[in-house]
This record gives sequence, structure tokens and C-alpha cells, in this order.
Amino acid sequence: MHYVIIGNGGAGVSALQTIREIDKKSDITIISREQYPAYSPCSLPNLIGGEIDKPTIFRFDKQFYSRLNAKFMKNTEALQIFPKDKEIKLAKGKSIKFDKLLITAGAKPITPKGIKGQELYGVHVMGTLDSALGILEHIKRGVKHAVIVGGGFMGIETATMLRKQGINVTIVEMLPHILSRMLDSDISDKITEILKEHGIKLVLNDSVKSINGDKKVTDVTLSKNKLICDMVILAIGVTPNIEIIQDSGIKVNHGIIVDSKMQTNKKNIFAAGDIAEVKEQIEGVQGSFAIWPNAIEQGRIAGLNIAEKDTKYDGAEVVNVLDIFETPVVAMGRTSQDIGKCKAISRFTPQFSKKILLKNNRIVGLQFIGTIRNTGTFYSLMKKGSDVSSIKDRLLDDNLMIAPDIVF
Repeated sequence: MHYVIIGNGGAGVSALQTIREIDKKSDITIISREQYPAYSPCSLPNLIGGEIDKPTIFRFDKQFYSRLNAKFMKNTEALQIFPKDKEIKLAKGKSIKFDKLLITAGAKPITPKGIKGQELYGVHVMGTLDSALGILEHIKRGVKHAVIVGGGFMGIETATMLRKQGINVTIVEMLPHILSRMLDSDISDKITEILKEHGIKLVLNDSVKSINGDKKVTDVTLSKNKLICDMVILAIGVTPNIEIIQDSGIKVNHGIIVDSKMQTNKKNIFAAGDIAEVKEQIEGVQGSFAIWPNAIEQGRIAGLNIAEKDTKYDGAEVVNVLDIFETPVVAMGRTSQDIGKCKAISRFTPQFSKKILLKNNRIVGLQFIGTIRNTGTFYSLMKKGSDVSSIKDRLLDDNLMIAPDIVF
């Protein structure tokens, strides 16, 4: 038996470990387009901010793959999958056969089309270790003002870390508010205030039209004005690497569609992590929920099923946790824009901001800034679909105490 795993991220490595715990003898090959062993992409902003060093970002020691008796193919790009032939076409005219395949090729950073000047020195696309190391090298040479294109999770984290390095930072976001995928506008406004208090500038409802300079960046052009800068970081978001399944017959929507066992519509071919499309635990909405814990768990479930241990996936967690200048931010479930008609309960003080979204007396969204109190309990209630009508007027009270195992 030959297991092949495409992708060396959280899901792929989790599956590798799981398979090897069950099957001690079969061949396992794990393929990575990058040159590095497994690392944590969540820590890239911390690397840029100087809070950790390069060796710390790697998840395992140098003997990890050999200890698991797995062949690690680095600097290798998988181009196309042929399910009928059980073959994968690789770059440079190579190919590899498989008996069972797991696709954990993840997602790639979005590089916007139509923005001139992306080839200039000083332009970086956030999302990989190479890009983070390039940013670090640039900082060592001297950076006065950076423009971050994108006000999402990665953009805000990167902006925060650059500011801690003493660099002037401007975030350009085309939408009316930042972190729009995880926060309502009134909660997002509170984050904007924190960023401004720490010297980060924001330009909303606008976008970068061109990046300017002669060989290296000097400024960016927006709709109506220019921003002087010597670094530009594109942190617009990511999109699943679904090009790999083109013409394979594997069903895909935004990501690869899998069942509760992480199996695709093709026998013996599975998918997990950021490239997979699954159902989430609260409302059963289908989508790609690209956070690290989901990738790890999906890889584990896929590994169990690949190794013939019949196991079902409970669904994706919908939780985002962010730290902005030592202020915790927690978002669970969906935003009011995604949910539609719902009841919002909110409370704002100088110390914290809290908002809970209710639909049919059930919690379907939570957004807290400055506190994490009761968030674990609330998420438990969300997943259970508990009716909280009897306590909804007290949900945001500081002294509210609920046993997590209570079902209303």
C-alpha cells in the first residue's frame, strides 16, 4: 500500500501522523512545493514582529519524517491528478503512483490582477515562510513606511507586528470596515480605534491602483491620492489551490467537496484542510473554514479513514482569535450580514465590547473585544443549538455563570 499526501501543512502532517500510528509498514510519501519542513503559518506575523526566530517556527525536529518512515519530497509541485490511473503528474516531467491519496494542498495567497508594479523591490505577498523571510530581510535594510493592502485577519496581524518594530503603517481596505468576514461594523470600529491609538493609519473604501517606483517601491496610487512608502505587503486573503484537480472529475465548489469521512466523490481520494469544503458545526453551513485547528482535525479524520478506521468528522469550528496590542479579540459563528435577520445584544464599556447574535433564541454569532469571559461556554451553547430565551437578557452580564454541559 502506498499512501500519498499532497501538502505539508497542518492537515497533511496530522494525517501522516495518524496513518502511521495505525499502519506501521506501508509506504507514505508527503509532497511539498516549498523547501521547508512543516512549519506553522499562524506564526508568520510573530516572526516578522521579532517575537520568535526562524528555528522556532518549525514544528518538529530534523528527524521527524525519517522517524515516521515517510518520504518527504520538498520543492516538488503536484500539477495534475489522474484518479483512474492512480497517478499524479509532478513538475519537471515526473510522476508518482498512489493507492490512496490525500489532497491537502491548502490555499494560496491572492495576488490582485491589474495592480501595476508588483514586481518592484519592496513588494511582498504575505502567506508563506519565504515571503515572511523576505519581509524580515527588507526590514533589516531599513523600512520607514509600509502599506498593507487588505484589512483582513492576516493584514491586521502583520500591520500590528510591523508597528511594534517601529515602522509607520497604513492599511488600505476596499470595504467600509476591516475584519469584515469575522466582525460586524460596530465591533470593527472598536478595532479601528485601537489601531489608530497605536499609530496605524487606515484608508477604507479605497484600493491600490498601482505600485510606483523605479526598481524599488516609492509610493502607491489610490483612487484620489498617493501614499509614500518603501514597503508594500499584499495581504488580501487566500483561495484554495484547486487547480490541481482540474480535469480530474473530483467535485469542487469553492473548495474540494468532501463527505463526513473527508472523502471526495472519487474512491480512495480524500481532501482536508484549507482546500476542502465542509460543513460547520453551528448551522451546518458548507464552506472552507481555514483556521489551524480545523486543518489539524480534518487531517486526523482523513488519516483514520484512509487507514480503514471508520470515523466521521463533526464539522468545522467557526472561531477566530486575534490579539491586537495585547487586546484579545474573539469572533465565533457568523456576522449579522451573513446571517440576515437576527437579534443583536451588545454592550460597550471603555474596557470591553461584547456582541451576541441570536436567531430563533439560539446563539449563532459572538464578537468580543477586551475579554474572553464565558466565550467557551457560549460556543458550547452555539454548537448544541441551545435555546437561551430564559437567560438572553443576562447573557452579557459579567457575573453570568453557566455550566458548559447545560442544555436549555
